[in-house]
Parts: sequence; C-alpha cells; structure tokens
Amino acid sequence: MLPEKHLAVCLLSVVPAPELVRLAEIADQVGLDGFWLSEGYHYFRRLGEPSSSTSIAAATAVLTKRVTIGLGIVPPYTRHPGLLAMEARTLATLSNGRFIMGLGAAKAAALHMGWTEQTMRSVAIHRESIALMRKLLSGEAVDHEGKLYKVDAPSAIAEKLPSVPIAIGATGPKMLELGGEIADVVLLPTFTTAAFVKIARERIAAGAAKAGRSADAIPIGATLPFSVAEDEAAARDAIRPTTAAYIANKLHNIRDDTLMNAAGLTEQEARPIADKLQSDGIAAAARMVTNAIMDKVVIAGTPTQVTDRLLELSAAGLRWPLLYQVLGPDRATAVRLIAEKVRPAFMRG
Repeated sequence: MLPEKHLAVCLLSVVPAPELVRLAEIADQVGLDGFWLSEGYHYFRRLGEPSSSTSIAAATAVLTKRVTIGLGIVPPYTRHPGLLAMEARTLATLSNGRFIMGLGAAKAAALHMGWTEQTMRSVAIHRESIALMRKLLSGEAVDHEGKLYKVDAPSAIAEKLPSVPIAIGATGPKMLELGGEIADVVLLPTFTTAAFVKIARERIAAGAAKAGRSADAIPIGATLPFSVAEDEAAARDAIRPTTAAYIANKLHNIRDDTLMNAAGLTEQEARPIADKLQSDGIAAAARMVTNAIMDKVVIAGTPTQVTDRLLELSAAGLRWPLLYQVLGPDRATAVRLIAEKVRPAFMRG
C-alpha cells in the first residue's frame, strides 16, 4: 500500500555520481520519504556529464536503510522491457523492497537518439513494456511476440520475487489516461502547476474508469524544479540556469500547449530565452530568466515560500512532489532544510 503523501528529492543523473550517492545518504538520515533519480542523456551535457541512473540507484539502495529509491523516469526507448524487469528486480532486492520503477517517454532524449514523433508511439510502447515487466516480475512463464517486443522466459525458480510499484511519467492526455488505467503512481512533468494538476486529474480519472479503478487510490506526483535557501535571492540564482535550460527544452519538445498555458508561460517569454541559449550559451540565457518568469515554472525561495507553493499543489491533488534537480545553492544544506522546515508543514497540510 503506497502512502497518501510522499515528499522526495529527485536529481537528474548529470549531477556527479559521488554527490548523488552522498545526497541519498543524507536524505535517508534526515527523514525524507524518497530519493529519486531522473536519467539524463548526452542531450543534457550543458548541465553536466550524464551517468546511468540505474547504476546510481543500485549504489544508493545498498547504502541507505529506509528511504524509498525511485527512478523518475527512464524511457522504454533505451531499454528492452526484459532488461527493465531485471533492473527493477535487482533494485527491489538490493533495497529490500524500497524501490519504485518510473517509466516515461523522456521525449527530448528519445528524439536525440534516433526516434521520431511517428515511431515513438508512447501509449503503445508503455502499455506493452509494463505488461511484460509485470509478467516477468510475477515469475510467470512468458512467450510473447507483440507489435513492439519479443520476449520468452520460463517460470521463475525463486519462491517469491519482490513487488515493484510502477510509475508512469505523463504529460499528454493519452498518456495521462494510460497512467490512470495501469500505473501505481502517475508522475506529471516539470513545470507542473496547480492548474495543470486539475487538468491531469480529469484525464487520470477517465483512464481509471476504463479499468474499473478508483482514481483517488492513484498517487499523483511531479518532478518540480526546486531551490530552497534561507536567502531568497541565493535560492533563485541557483536555479536560474536550469530554468533557462528547461524552458528551451519544453519549447522545442512539447507540442501540446496545455502544460505551458496552464503555467501562464507565453512563447513571447520563452522563445528569446531558448534562442539565447542556442546562440550564446546557458549563462546568457539564465540572465534573461526574470523572477516573474521563474515563478511560473519552478519553485524557488525560502523554506516558508516554497512550502506555500507545495501546499497549493497539494490542495489541487498533487501529493507526491519530487523536488527536482538544483534544490539550492548548496544541495546538502537544501536536503536538510527540506526535511527540517518543509516536510513537516507539507505533511500537516
């Protein structure tokens, strides 16, 4: 049974691997609910050199004792479901059942690795991948030749295989409906706002109804670009470059305007930032991110300020915030601030 609320940190795997492991240990020690990894690819080199999120997750699973380890997300375009099932079983075993597998399109990465809008077929590939993963993880024999994958395997020898909840990362209406239909958790994208949560909940509920499920039983989370410090300006300055990078990413890779419209971010605001990043680099683009633009798409400020933003999202129905990527001018300090000054108020709210 998954908890109603879950406050976690989530970092892109362009953060150096030793730092990720250290931060996971801190999150475990200070009482956060989860430590999640979002897999970065070479497309993200402006933010750092990428590492394998599953490898880092294995290290953190061994070195922590109580915190949930999550992948939020990895795409099935880069891994066959047979491999995903092996990785999920391994990580669930190493963590003694503290692992959640998150799958999603990671569209920017897929497009940069040879996939196209026509070949991605997000709903079909996630549906087939997850069905196969669950069969393999259940231990039953598999002899499958579908539209996308071929897998055959005898039944498992082990008496009991670990249970692995599966989260689906979703932005568009069809993926949100799929999440409501088959996922244990639905993760909304970066730049999620309270307005988008309300839109997403309708689609998730429609998918849940198809499967005869209660949408209220499906936790909704999101990767929320986040920066906290006792000094508001320091928190904002720390996340400004990442804000610029994600504005450019969303502008180039999200064709459905619902997410951006819900955030109130216009193309007139976003386009100059994306163009400046391409022409002059991330530092120049970051200087164009005003506080007003920042507040539309990320959460940054003092502990009180960021808690107020999280409570607004919680009231809209987002109960699993994954505080994403920068976290603050000093990440270790930020993790402790989240545990000491943000989580208690969020859990009470």
